[in-house]
Amino acid sequence: MKVNLGIIFFLLGILIVLFETFSPTLYLFPVGLGFIVSGLTYYFTGNFLLSLLLFFLLTSAGYYVSLKYVKRIKGLKDVLSELKKQTGIVVGKVDQFTYEVRFPLGAAGEEVWNAYSEKELSYGDRVKVVGIKGNKLVVEKVDNAQVG
Repeated sequence: MKVNLGIIFFLLGILIVLFETFSPTLYLFPVGLGFIVSGLTYYFTGNFLLSLLLFFLLTSAGYYVSLKYVKRIKGLKDVLSELKKQTGIVVGKVDQFTYEVRFPLGAAGEEVWNAYSEKELSYGDRVKVVGIKGNKLVVEKVDNAQVG
């Protein structure tokens, strides 16, 4: 009985994707997708080099998207929900509109974030998070009477 390498790659990819669905991470999903597509390619074309190339391209693209967007969005949403409406203190200036702001984060201690403000801020100013712009928090200065 002769088993086609494409079928083995395809089934291995299916197993990896199924395993990944029961895992809280997305670390192996690009590998599973790469095996599925490369297995189908090898089965229908018989071209091992093309299958190998597709495997590496899909896996690399999958990890690029996963690391650049998915994890950042998931982690950022968790942190932003914790930071919303919190007040922080300006501890430094990066450029004309970007400041370093220290926020207290409960049991995790304190964390410094880059924050964007169109209005001039000074060291020690209290600010609150009002949104996000790119990879920076958008903050507004608050009066001491508003802190609380």
